[in-house]
Amino acid sequence: MLRFPNDHHYGRVEERIQKNEHPLNLLLLPNRGNAGSELGVEILGVGLVHPFFWGSTSIGSEEACGSMDPASKSGTDRLCAFVCPSNPDNDDPRVNPMAEGGPSLVGLGCRRVLVSVAEKDLFRDMGQMYYEALGRSGWTGVTEIHETEGEGHGFHLYNPDCENAKDLIGRLAPFFNN
Repeated sequence: MLRFPNDHHYGRVEERIQKNEHPLNLLLLPNRGNAGSELGVEILGVGLVHPFFWGSTSIGSEEACGSMDPASKSGTDRLCAFVCPSNPDNDDPRVNPMAEGGPSLVGLGCRRVLVSVAEKDLFRDMGQMYYEALGRSGWTGVTEIHETEGEGHGFHLYNPDCENAKDLIGRLAPFFNN
């Protein structure tokens, strides 16, 4: 959670976004130490709920979900090429933080990361890979992972009153309040 002490800090974030820097990178881009310090905030922890990470090579959940709904995989491939036109092979670090040649995760700019994935999410295995890569990177922060069974990407947004959405919030709340 970020709280900006005054409006001029928000302006810095907005300025960086206008320069096409991915918002997640503003907070988490490795090799910056605590990236929030340049924005006037300290980032204690980040919860990545159903992260939209992608790559040029299909893995587990992408292959399984892609075979059930080929439009979802091909649509994501096209979206990533649109989001990162200078690197349309889907291995741009803005969509694939584990991409070869990308920045090392060891300098991640926060102390704690909770990665939440959903069993039927096309992006589940990339979220799991990020969690594992972060643990192997030498980064000294605390990592946690949480998987919701039987649900797809963003389920908590479409059905916020279901039991699984309440369980997800129940997992995020203590993470942010700790």
